[in-house]
Amino acid sequence: MTGRLNRPQVDVAGTIVEITWSDRATLLRKLQTVAGGDMIVEKLVDAVGGTSGPAELDDEERSRLHLTLERFSVLPDGLEQLLVALVRANPPGHVRTLAAHYSRPH
Repeated sequence: MTGRLNRPQVDVAGTIVEITWSDRATLLRKLQTVAGGDMIVEKLVDAVGGTSGPAELDDEERSRLHLTLERFSVLPDGLEQLLVALVRANPPGHVRTLAAHYSRPH
């Protein structure tokens, strides 16, 4: 039970989603390939173990995170709930195109 209490949390428009440490590490690596992903990384790092409360993301960050999760060829089980919460929180048409969010290697 203690391990569960220390899990990272993400506040998705009022819905608190817990993720595992392993899934958090995977997500942080993936966010490094996203233009503007550094702000999401910072919030996830600051919300370590829920000691400072869940990571709170604004609309733009939720949109970027949503697209980042969709980029996984196989989404880790622990991140599925996060994607579901993001889909529910974003109004239709709010999620932007991939080109607007991802940096391209040169």
